[in-house]
Amino acid sequence: MEKEVLNFEEAAKFLEISSKTFNQLLKDEDIPARKIGREWRFSKKALLEWLGKGSSRDYFKNQTITRFEEVKSGKTENLISHAKEILDTIAQEKSITIEDKKFEFPDNVEMEVKIKKRVDTIKFELEFEWQNEEKGDEEDE
Repeated sequence: MEKEVLNFEEAAKFLEISSKTFNQLLKDEDIPARKIGREWRFSKKALLEWLGKGSSRDYFKNQTITRFEEVKSGKTENLISHAKEILDTIAQEKSITIEDKKFEFPDNVEMEVKIKKRVDTIKFELEFEWQNEEKGDEEDE
């Protein structure tokens, strides 16, 4: 009888990709998965459905998204103050300027706050995501 539930390594092999690529997909995509304790588990059927629902058009749209990351180190009070400034600017102006480029926040922006605790560190992240509504995406083929 063939296995229906796969661990991380088996799922990567099933999709015929490296573990490194699969790990990145877990972070960037909405892969059907369940973490049980410290181990990932994947349904073969759900992985095939996820793969089948993908679209090359979505992939190429995502390639035009500008990605940036700002990492700051320092004393807690300075970092909290910096984060407040960023959020206040976004709340008031619905935009932010990073690396001399202004990003406008549309009404449909989604925000995610992540606080992760790992053995001896805590990681706090703010993530904003939206897709630009560009004209001409639905051209006749």
